[in-house]
Amino acid sequence: MRRALLAVLAACALLACSDDDKGEDVALFPVDYAQTYQQVRNCRMSLEHGFIPIRVLAAPDALAAYQGRNAPFPEGAIVIKEEYQGGDSTCSGPPMRFTVMKKLATGSAPEALDWTWQEVDSDRASTGKDLMRCIGCHTDCGKPPEGFDGTCTVP
Repeated sequence: MRRALLAVLAACALLACSDDDKGEDVALFPVDYAQTYQQVRNCRMSLEHGFIPIRVLAAPDALAAYQGRNAPFPEGAIVIKEEYQGGDSTCSGPPMRFTVMKKLATGSAPEALDWTWQEVDSDRASTGKDLMRCIGCHTDCGKPPEGFDGTCTVP
């Protein structure tokens, strides 16, 4: 009996001390993204995100594809939309949440334009993934110029 109790306590201790990596609950972008990601769309109001201020940043491997629009986004490339409080018209405060796009392998998710989407709160906890709202908007944004790969908007 004592051994069984010790085994249960040991298992609980291991679970309590587990990695912060929680699978799908983990943000798709690194904690220090601001050090290497570059702004590709400045602070502006976004009708699609509830008429709040947003700013868009691209990971280093997504930058050329986003800005040049003449090469496909590489698999794993990430684009982040920082979302700010309604009164923060300069995007100078901390983001209140993020919407993230991560490029998947070509043909792996054609119904989602070969991207995966994730909503992340200010504590970096995932609040949604592969959201139909995101996929629907990016699929239905009309035919953007060649090379926009579901990103829809001219920078």
